[in-house]
Amino acid sequence: MIALAGWVGALGLLFAFVASSLDKLDNLGTPYHIINLICALLLIVNATANEAYPFILINAFWSLMSTYAIGKNLLKKNAG
Repeated sequence: MIALAGWVGALGLLFAFVASSLDKLDNLGTPYHIINLICALLLIVNATANEAYPFILINAFWSLMSTYAIGKNLLKKNAG
């Protein structure tokens, strides 16, 4: 199960990156950041099980930035 979380997280991040690069997904939009948040959390689960502390750090930061962007987008949507 832990390995599956890592694979889903990695493939999800790659999907979001490729879709954004091909202009199929807005990298400033909420869906992009939701994908990034979920996938980073899955990668944290995998990295924790494997004691891969650098990957825990980078994905924790990734999660925080995704959460910030989601909140910013929601506030902008509610204000407009």
